[in-house]
Amino acid sequence: MITGKLNFKVSVILTLFNSRKFYRRALDSVLNQTFTDIEIVITDDGSVDETYSELVPFITGNEKIKYLYHSNRGHALSLNSGINISDGEYITFLDADDEYKPDHILQRVKYFQDNADTDLIRTGAELIGSEEDMYIPDVNDSTRLIHVKNCVMLGTIFGRRNVFTGLEGFRDVYSNDSDFFTGRKENSIPLI
Repeated sequence: MITGKLNFKVSVILTLFNSRKFYRRALDSVLNQTFTDIEIVITDDGSVDETYSELVPFITGNEKIKYLYHSNRGHALSLNSGINISDGEYITFLDADDEYKPDHILQRVKYFQDNADTDLIRTGAELIGSEEDMYIPDVNDSTRLIHVKNCVMLGTIFGRRNVFTGLEGFRDVYSNDSDFFTGRKENSIPLI
């Protein structure tokens, strides 16, 4: 089901996969932004945990939310599908287990207004959780662990629509967010 109006300033692509227990914090953080010219594009990668039934009250009649469900095909396809059906001049992303501070979008829109030659940015993030959970395999050497603060994180990427469509979205690879940001494009999954 896809609903919503056209012509938002910012599209937030919120990806879900069996996220019923924790997506609400992410969704609320977008709904409670101080900048309000936002559409939320929810792409559900084949959830089977009743996520959709909980989302129905938010989706029904809400012109700011689009919902797209497809069979489980991976995170990159969910991101690319969201880009494809979004309408915003700017696009950004949020996974179901992350959240934005209330002025997150406003700060980025202002940055682009003040820096007209900028097409894509990534920023830092406040990390919450135990320190031992902050290490992941390095994209360049999977035998080595690196701290997530040294990684490109999807929720911190914000850019003009033409960057995402021009580069044909994300590839289906480990660390597709850093892969996109650094410009590796071999074997891209096309925007459909």
